[in-house]
Amino acid sequence: MKNKYLILFLALSLLKATTGFSTSHLIQSGGSFPHFVFIPDSVSADVGDTIDFQLASFHFPKEVDSTNWANNDSASNHGFVLPLGGGIYVVNQAKIYYYLCGVHFAEGMKGRIFVSGANGINPLINTPSSLEISPNPVSSGLTIETNLPAGKENQMKIFDLEGKCIYQKDNISAKQYLDLSGFSSGIYFVAIKADDVFLERKLIVSK
Repeated sequence: MKNKYLILFLALSLLKATTGFSTSHLIQSGGSFPHFVFIPDSVSADVGDTIDFQLASFHFPKEVDSTNWANNDSASNHGFVLPLGGGIYVVNQAKIYYYLCGVHFAEGMKGRIFVSGANGINPLINTPSSLEISPNPVSSGLTIETNLPAGKENQMKIFDLEGKCIYQKDNISAKQYLDLSGFSSGIYFVAIKADDVFLERKLIVSK
């Protein structure tokens, strides 16, 4: 059925909200200097889920804000910091957690945790700049709207759940139409970068 993916997704979210069921997500380290990475570097989770960082003894994850994350800057946002080698962290807010390796941040070792609330929808973040997507869920075409200044250079990317960029477009307009008829049903993330502004939204494709 056309909406079976969405129905299943919402049903699982409701089950987790009413039963207290939570999921553990494993994040490990890999690569070699200067190309260390978190594996995976993007995780989709729900409020109450556990993030299990199992890292080499010379890495530790440190939460930062989106601007510092984009600039490979380790200045803390007073979020989570785990010890060398990692540890356990329970995500308790519906938002995007940005984190870096507290040792190898300058080399770009970083990741994100996309956390949804009980209704499965991520909140709009990074106000006063805004990003709206409609319709969402979508089956074919959608409209992206931002309040970025007219003519401001920007780059939009769409990522899948594995963190792979599957679509990219430079300098989108304040109201941009996208044809997603070639996308498979699933969960994606739309990200727009414009200078020091970084906007993201969860996107659900349901066919």
